[in-house]
Amino acid sequence: MRLFLDTDVLVDVATDRQPHSEHAAFVLDQAQKQHRADLSAWVSWTSFLEFSQLASPAVGVNNTAEFCTELCEFLRIAHPTSAHLRVALAFNLPEFRATLQVAAAIACKADVIVTRNYQSYPGLRIPVKPPSILVEQLTNVPESPDEPEPSEGAEEELF
Repeated sequence: MRLFLDTDVLVDVATDRQPHSEHAAFVLDQAQKQHRADLSAWVSWTSFLEFSQLASPAVGVNNTAEFCTELCEFLRIAHPTSAHLRVALAFNLPEFRATLQVAAAIACKADVIVTRNYQSYPGLRIPVKPPSILVEQLTNVPESPDEPEPSEGAEEELF
């Protein structure tokens, strides 16, 4: 399963934002434990920018940088192209930042977008789930050999 993590999941964990941090931390823990198995977790470059802007005031620049370093050990970074962005723009999402996240989710061929801000992603064919709903599903993910990187093209099929 390919998870695309929206920025709020990262911020919830780093800042211990209650009551959301427990479920978000579980999702990150599962992604870290099952790295290179049936579960891969992806983020966008813009997630790191947003994360630093939101987390730094709460936990400090050094802790934010340290958390990003730890995330880079197991999270994959999606590399959207202009074709991915064109597909995402066609959804006319209510927030442009969500459009950028969808372009990244298309690029990594995400099976689900994980976010508490599901209202920012209306009309997608890909499931959008909050961490609290995903927790039960992740406890039953079997391990398997390394997952190949996504290839370019066929992004419209997912959305």
